[in-house]
Amino acid sequence: MVQFNNLTAQWHEIKDAALPRINKMFESSAFVNGPEVQTFEENFAKWNGNKHCIGVSSGLDALRVATQALGYTEHVHIYTQANTYIATVLGPDQALNGNCTVHLIDHDEYFQLDTEKLLNKLTTNTVDFCDDHHLIIPVHLYGHPCDMEKIMQYARSFGCDVLEDCSQAHGAKCNGKQVGTFGDISAFSCYPGKNLGAAGQAGVITTDDDLLADRCREIKEVGSKVKYVHNVKGGNYRLDPIQAIVLDEKLKHLNKWNAYRRKFAQYYENINNSEIEVPISKPAPWCTEQVFHIFPILVGDSQVERQELMDYMQEQGSQVGIHYPICIEETGAYGDIGTKQHNPRTRQNADRLVSLPIHPFMSHEQCLKVVSILNSWKSEKVEVAMATAEA
Repeated sequence: MVQFNNLTAQWHEIKDAALPRINKMFESSAFVNGPEVQTFEENFAKWNGNKHCIGVSSGLDALRVATQALGYTEHVHIYTQANTYIATVLGPDQALNGNCTVHLIDHDEYFQLDTEKLLNKLTTNTVDFCDDHHLIIPVHLYGHPCDMEKIMQYARSFGCDVLEDCSQAHGAKCNGKQVGTFGDISAFSCYPGKNLGAAGQAGVITTDDDLLADRCREIKEVGSKVKYVHNVKGGNYRLDPIQAIVLDEKLKHLNKWNAYRRKFAQYYENINNSEIEVPISKPAPWCTEQVFHIFPILVGDSQVERQELMDYMQEQGSQVGIHYPICIEETGAYGDIGTKQHNPRTRQNADRLVSLPIHPFMSHEQCLKVVSILNSWKSEKVEVAMATAEA
């Protein structure tokens, strides 16, 4: 069976270095914060090219803390892409206690934030709601960067803050510059399956702004800089030191692992099936490095063909996934948005998306096997049509 991901192989690669550090942590009883968290924060900041890195408890909490650190006092208009994971909206919404309006924007041909649609929305809203705050949250989906230079241009023109959601794109580059270095502040998820994944929940915030970094550190420590002195309403959003050790050891391998993802993604350029589209095989002009957290394909015209393919893949010996089958505007949590906003590409593709296996420990044979399975598949609809034509 071709695995969708292989976290066991990652552990085998780091455990000889990680276990002594974990043992030392237990011997010193440094269970909260401590030197291991600080070491990882310093190393991640250096690796990503940031002045500050703040480790937190999850990607959702990274988005929540980063939004709170921006210090909004009035209603906030949030602009993000409709095809992202719900945490991109949920974290900021929680940080603002619901004092926000979420504007979901459809994706472009590369499945990233459509900057022309963003421009149209900003042009209208910054006039109609000139006294409110405006926050753009580009999501570098699937490991492909958004067009950050254009987004930053719009942010400057319209007076918007920018919070990058880099949860799927550790190491991706836009015009030669690493994601997480463009916006005012950035959030990364380090959920186990991410390119840089912990052994549980973890997240990272990066920024070059001293004040924002200081606020984040205060918020994630229950709103305290000095013990028992609480000047803001923060939370317990600390990064666990065991997760910091795992992340720090994996960080040493991340550039190599990302390079393997790019190598294996090249095999999928050989997918040749009229019922399957491969939308991210060719990167956008601004994308100088993808990291292929997810490799999505579009199948058939509906959920029916998608399920047929997924069943076939499983039968033939390959795992697959879906990211994401229910778009935000059609969830119960944000269904009110769906009554006012309609993003056709996102809605249509939510029924057709399938995620293929892609991870650093695939083999040449496994990649060829996945391609062969895909190229041999025919939907029931096509098989019926072929049988009818032959009759």
